Amino acid sequence: MLSALKQLPQETKVSVRWHAFQINYGIRAEGEDYRQVMIGKLGGVSQFEARLKQYQEYGDAYGLTYNMDRVKYTPNTTLAHQLIAITPENLQEQLIQQIYTAYFENGIHIGDIDELVNMAKAVGLSNITELKKRLTDGEGLDKVELDQKNAQKQGIRGVPYFVINEQVSLSGLQSPEQFIKVWRELP
Repeated sequence: MLSALKQLPQETKVSVRWHAFQINYGIRAEGEDYRQVMIGKLGGVSQFEARLKQYQEYGDAYGLTYNMDRVKYTPNTTLAHQLIAITPENLQEQLIQQIYTAYFENGIHIGDIDELVNMAKAVGLSNITELKKRLTDGEGLDKVELDQKNAQKQGIRGVPYFVINEQVSLSGLQSPEQFIKVWRELP
């Protein structure tokens, strides 16, 4: 989607709103073994290996990097979503990119508060001690829970999921061309 936005004429007005969605709702706070979770979810080792191959194919097709062999934990992403919720809007997209890269490219445990505050620091947030306290005190959790409830009401079961002008929904990975086609067809 972001690469599609760059292809739109400069005068096109677009606002992007990110919403929290926990794919693996109910994972323990400390996370769980990625391989075991996926084998259980997908029904076996061969299905898990096929999914890893599928990630690589998606990445190759859409210019994304997936190094899922580096991922050791299926994280509980509550803290990551809280962090995004309490981050100033002008830094949220950078933080989301940091979290995405940390997990999908580097295999970093994005449910770990120390890893998350390091990412926050990298995008310009300071006072890490206060930030940790805000997260452990549950700041931003209300927004995360509201987003999750709204997604359930709308029947959203996975990510990525895009709603364009509250008229068109796209689910799953989409090519930049698909986004541009949808934008051009909007009234």
